[in-house]
Amino acid sequence: MLFRSWRSDFSERRAEVPQLLLVEQQVPGSQILPHFHAIDQFQVFVDGSGRLGHHAVEPIAIHYTNSYTGYGPIVAGENGFSYYVMRPGFDVQGSHYLHVPEARAKLKPGGKRFMLAEGIKVARIEDLKQLKSTVVERVIGVDKPDDPEAGVFADIVRLGPAAAYTGADPVTGNGQVFMVLQGSIVHNGNEMGLRASIAITRDEPAVSFVAGSDGAQVMALQYPRRA
Repeated sequence: MLFRSWRSDFSERRAEVPQLLLVEQQVPGSQILPHFHAIDQFQVFVDGSGRLGHHAVEPIAIHYTNSYTGYGPIVAGENGFSYYVMRPGFDVQGSHYLHVPEARAKLKPGGKRFMLAEGIKVARIEDLKQLKSTVVERVIGVDKPDDPEAGVFADIVRLGPAAAYTGADPVTGNGQVFMVLQGSIVHNGNEMGLRASIAITRDEPAVSFVAGSDGAQVMALQYPRRA
């Protein structure tokens, strides 16, 4: 039971393709043991509840870790725990579990960093319909240009019906992800509903979309620039 989880991939397994997957720990008490990855990532906790390390976590929460930063265990609560994992490219090395000596030997000194934004509420449709202007709340951000994680951010964007939005210039980071948390958006002529996502690399144009008839709440994530 320790490792029992279900994984759904929504992207190709190629290094140059942004990675988006859903992890579901449906068995109460199931764990994913402490580990690290060799790539930056976001985790977005969306359903159930659980524990990240010693910290109790309830949706919606956004967890950022840079490469070679250990975290965990991730322990499912009594109703299970589900979360999305986003990375700027496919993690070709996979998970390195900290209890394995050969894996621990791959850790690099310094540079470890994580950030956690909690208490993010899903907006009510009634409130989105009443919005007269777009509201952007930055819940994670590094603004200093000389910081190793410069460019990383997580924004929660709320838009009224038919309101237009354009994301940050992708060259300020290393790829972006947009996920619909409430309502719907129209992007490139396609209507996108709850938890539909857009992932781009830093070489692509800025993302633009329009909120649907009920308005929209959208999460916008950007990975750090790196050298």
